[in-house]
Amino acid sequence: MYAIVREGNGQYYTSMVFGYYDMGSNSNDYKHIYWVVLNKEKTALINQTTLFPDSKTLSPVVLIVDSDESNWRIDNDRMQSVEFLPTETLFDLIENNTISEELLQLCISLDKEYVYNPYPEVLSEKDIKDLEEWVAGRFHDAHISKIEETENELYVYFEGMWGCDIEVWFSGEVSYDASSRNPEEFDPYWGDSTVFFHDGFVYLIDDEYATVENAKDGWCWFKARHMKYHVIPE
Repeated sequence: MYAIVREGNGQYYTSMVFGYYDMGSNSNDYKHIYWVVLNKEKTALINQTTLFPDSKTLSPVVLIVDSDESNWRIDNDRMQSVEFLPTETLFDLIENNTISEELLQLCISLDKEYVYNPYPEVLSEKDIKDLEEWVAGRFHDAHISKIEETENELYVYFEGMWGCDIEVWFSGEVSYDASSRNPEEFDPYWGDSTVFFHDGFVYLIDDEYATVENAKDGWCWFKARHMKYHVIPE
């Protein structure tokens, strides 16, 4: 896994993600959920809370941009880590600064090897998952602040996702209709989105259960041969 780690006020760094711990007392206790990442200096592992300590909103600190867990050991939903780390004791080892130098250097080395693409194209089902289910949160609470058309592509700027904005470029036989989210006439805020492929096109539609039949008047939708995006942390 790989993530953008927000520092606030638009400042951030990126890091590979090495673990996850849910120590909340109930399903709504988000302030006791942690991601294991490197610090900004890339010199130590930290247990990073998923929310800022004084946060009054569900605005995540850690924005997952690559959800690949192929090298993870997932014993349960509340305690997970990459397979070479001691999942059961890792959280305490980090808190007490007693993790072995060998394991720390392995984490630092793997992070250095990772090549982060800040402008990924949506080409596979995993790409859809990374965008929609992880970093964009199904575009919940988003609204479109800018649409720009050129001869070759359509640019759309989404504001209001939890913790970030996202800009999207559609190209190749582009068609769309965003009139149903026109803020001068209607509620501009998205509920939940669906991104999917059909007959060589990629679709983005403002409805969690949308299908190709919903790409019509009365819905907010985008269709193109190609789609790429860029995450802008708050």
